[in-house]
Amino acid sequence: MTLPYAWIPLLAAALGAVPVLGQSPAGLQAVRVPSPVSVDGRLDEPAWSAAPGFDRFVETFPQDGVPVPAEYRTEAKVLYDDEFLYVGVKCWDPSPRQIVAQLSRRDTLPTSDLVQVALDPSRAGNTGFTFILNAAGVQRDTLLFGDVNSTDTWDAIWDGNARVDADGWTAEFAIPLRVLRFRKQSPEWGIHVRRVIPHTRQTLDSSHLPRNANRSQSGALVVSRFGPLTGLVGIEPRRTLELSPYMAVRLTSRPQYSDPGRPDPALLDPSADVGLDLAMSLSSSLNLNVAVNPDFGQVEADQLIQNVSTNEQFFPEKRPFFTQGLDLFQPVGSDFGAQQQLFYSRRIGLQTPILGAAKMTGSVREGTEVGLLNVLVMGAGNPSSPPNEDSPDRRWRFHLRQPFHFGPNDALPDTQPVARNYFAGVIRQQVAPGARVGLTLTSAVPLELRCTPGQFATWEEYLAGDCAPSGANAAALDWDVRTPDGTWGTFGQLTGSQALGGTEEGRRLPDGTLLQRGDLGYGFFFRAGKLGGEPFRFDINGTFLPPHLELNAMGFQPLSNYQWYGMNLGFVRPSGFGPFRSASLTYTLDAFNWSGDGRWIRRGKNHWVNGSLQLPSFDTLFINLGLEDPEFDLREIPFSGLAVQRARDVYAVLGISTDPNRPLFGSFNVLGIHLFGEGPVPGFNGWQMAGNLTWHPAPFLETFLEVELARRASGPRFVERQGEDTPADTAFFGTQFPSFLSATLRQQVVLAPRLTLQGYAQLFSGVVTYGEFFTVPLAGRDQVTIAQLAPASYAGNPGGHFSALNLNLVLRWEYRLGSTLYAVYTRSQSELPSESRSVLPSQLLEGPVTQTVLVKWSYWWDV
Repeated sequence: MTLPYAWIPLLAAALGAVPVLGQSPAGLQAVRVPSPVSVDGRLDEPAWSAAPGFDRFVETFPQDGVPVPAEYRTEAKVLYDDEFLYVGVKCWDPSPRQIVAQLSRRDTLPTSDLVQVALDPSRAGNTGFTFILNAAGVQRDTLLFGDVNSTDTWDAIWDGNARVDADGWTAEFAIPLRVLRFRKQSPEWGIHVRRVIPHTRQTLDSSHLPRNANRSQSGALVVSRFGPLTGLVGIEPRRTLELSPYMAVRLTSRPQYSDPGRPDPALLDPSADVGLDLAMSLSSSLNLNVAVNPDFGQVEADQLIQNVSTNEQFFPEKRPFFTQGLDLFQPVGSDFGAQQQLFYSRRIGLQTPILGAAKMTGSVREGTEVGLLNVLVMGAGNPSSPPNEDSPDRRWRFHLRQPFHFGPNDALPDTQPVARNYFAGVIRQQVAPGARVGLTLTSAVPLELRCTPGQFATWEEYLAGDCAPSGANAAALDWDVRTPDGTWGTFGQLTGSQALGGTEEGRRLPDGTLLQRGDLGYGFFFRAGKLGGEPFRFDINGTFLPPHLELNAMGFQPLSNYQWYGMNLGFVRPSGFGPFRSASLTYTLDAFNWSGDGRWIRRGKNHWVNGSLQLPSFDTLFINLGLEDPEFDLREIPFSGLAVQRARDVYAVLGISTDPNRPLFGSFNVLGIHLFGEGPVPGFNGWQMAGNLTWHPAPFLETFLEVELARRASGPRFVERQGEDTPADTAFFGTQFPSFLSATLRQQVVLAPRLTLQGYAQLFSGVVTYGEFFTVPLAGRDQVTIAQLAPASYAGNPGGHFSALNLNLVLRWEYRLGSTLYAVYTRSQSELPSESRSVLPSQLLEGPVTQTVLVKWSYWWDV
């Protein structure tokens, strides 16, 4: 059959079968100025008038590749001197009253008119720096890495201003050359300027950047596609030394007793800390950061969750020292997710204060990036052993282990913390355009024993006292090879680990593996295929996690004794499909899963379908479907090594997210799940609803509210084991029903561009109940199936109830560039012990309370 000619362009437009080659990226020219430029957002100085302007912007959303309408003309100019790179952008707008000039705290930029300037000083097409100003003058900066990835945890000290006038608005940037990594002989930099207009939903770019160019996030920047910036003559990298000392004073009210049933009386603990942050450039592209007694008292608390799985939950890092400049330590392919992460900074210093830390990041030569991190954790403990809560030690003493902290002895940990040294090193080399290889080394080494033989009556008691803490070394070789346009590629990692320390008997891992001193483990993961482009994407992937591969001393490895291989098929149209502004549909087959110990125990087979459509109204609909058969879990009966069958389920998630350019926007989704019955266990249904709203009632206010409510079903779960290692060895299981209610409120009030008040509150209440109970004999078994369970009576109550309220108020004042004053109030309250079976809080207001008032001052200067 012959298609009519009229169908050809329609078919090509729908499927994207005919690629269109774009023109070479347009460039900007910089002009040297003899004296510093005043950064006031006006661009009325003679230097700006004499500089050549660039106005050949192109619209990339909602229409891709069309010229910018004359009424939204955008012009960019670049100046520089020996200290700064100045960028001025004039944004014409026929409706100045519709310009969104929303105030916010630095780095928490809301929906607003903005200009983004991205720079690649090395012109290597891999790493870049972005500087963003919105129409209210709020600043944000991000770091681009791996060509398509970004992180907003990188912070630089720079200046900028914006001004709205009758013609539109203007953004003016002053970017210190010292914050950029460049070499003396850099004849050309990469640059990309982007303008976002909320009231028209337009995105305008200085170079054509199709929405499918970034394989990880539709419409995001791609460093290798930046245009040229020329004219930078005679600038030299300047060696810098930045110092930022701080002082923090706290007053904490806490319960005297650790028993949650005794919330009164309360003790008042005054304390103080001093510390220092130092940053210096070792070369034009290599930086050193040192922190002495870093304090993170202004950091928001972790979100409270309910985790009833057998896997550890991942929490994002929020502490500035670990979030800034450590993008190089992210595992290769992190934009696709990774189960073998050698460096997980939350292993460091959450329970024991950090005495000192140092990191060195940058490049040692063109195409070679390095990162080194070393942290010494060494805190003081309560000298009273065991602590006497009836007569607490309220004395103040100097502790050499924690010399920069001052407070009462009884506020220290109950036991002496073990000193540890953490090290991580990364080197990545670009071996060809689009091809990189890397080597990562990590080490977590305990520096002392938990206890000494003199503390025990006999040598046998000392050997049984678990006095030798464990640690580990790990290494990984990774690769990342992509075609120049990022469409086709492969990446992966070969990983090894070595167990350190611990007792002579070794320690059991959750899956029953005995890990002893010196044990070696190895594993890998890979992904290969058509990873970007449109409309079709597909890849194959695999992961191997044998029993003795253990990365959790310093990394994050939620699964173990596992191997799986699968594939992904996707239809992706970020540039639009028919009447829709974007569309995607992805199918994942995860069907080849076994244990990694050679027993080839089946670990599950799964099918997932994910789809989304952005409507002409800029609202987005999405749907997620799944059919999961987890088969056998090796952690369900902890440390036993027994394989326990888990219930199969099918689920569906339907949701909608509204246009974020509106003053009130949000998202809502509902999940329905059904667990299949098998043998004596009937089927169960569960559900979960979640929604959030963001409201900007005024330019200086932002309110965020999120509510989640769930009633889930987990099927038969392990409760208790009786008669272990005897012929009567028996396990009890119960049908588990976890439920939770979570309400989170974030409120931001901007008193001035550099004076903000942020409030955070989360109310969380969760309950785990059980229905029918079952039993199964374990003697002689290495697997337990659901069909083998027999109904039984169980006298205990394995469930539990928990509710808590966390509150955090932070007043932040940047009283001079780079120098801040924080006033912080935190409150954490948990319920009294409760037998309630309701998802609502129980005796929460009568429970124990910990409150802290903190004032932290820091001063920055460039020496």
